[in-house]
Amino acid sequence: MRHSVPVRVVLASILACFTGLNSNLNATTFIRVSPERLASVSTLVVRARCVGSAVQTRGGEIWTITSFEVRETWKGGAPAVIRTRLLGGRTAQLTSQVAGVPRFRAGEEVVMFLAPIRGGEYSIVSWAQGTFRIHRDPATSGLVVTQDTASYNDPNSLSMVFEGRAVRNLPLEEFHRRIEMALAGNSNEAPKVRRK
Repeated sequence: MRHSVPVRVVLASILACFTGLNSNLNATTFIRVSPERLASVSTLVVRARCVGSAVQTRGGEIWTITSFEVRETWKGGAPAVIRTRLLGGRTAQLTSQVAGVPRFRAGEEVVMFLAPIRGGEYSIVSWAQGTFRIHRDPATSGLVVTQDTASYNDPNSLSMVFEGRAVRNLPLEEFHRRIEMALAGNSNEAPKVRRK
């Protein structure tokens, strides 16, 4: 199946995600990509709230289509509601699981790094690496973000090896500043956030 994703995004995602397989195909080696690099290769960066998901079969593949209400746009121009399309999902007859593909629950908030695909939908750049869950820190009551790949150091999760560290419990405002500075090219004037 062909997608209309810019070549540079495809190459960045491939390099970021799948840099090699071991001889028995049990483990995938990932290279950690910084949030700043993810921002530079993404077309759209948004803070959004999951509205819900639906599973569809297209071209013989199972896809999960998830709708998000956009709360803030950090890069690009986003409509009020966006839809992501990611491989895998569960129908009445089949279940398809793809390692590294994030899944979402209605009501949860996330920051996502996105690239457009056909039909007005989006894919998440580097899947789990481009997904950051927003939650409240019980110690400070402030909002923090945790990258989905932060759990990959758990031996019971995906069998992956990373260089560097994933973002874990970083204050949302600090994370937002990092992305703004990266997008502004470290200039003194960061771009303004567009709130919905």
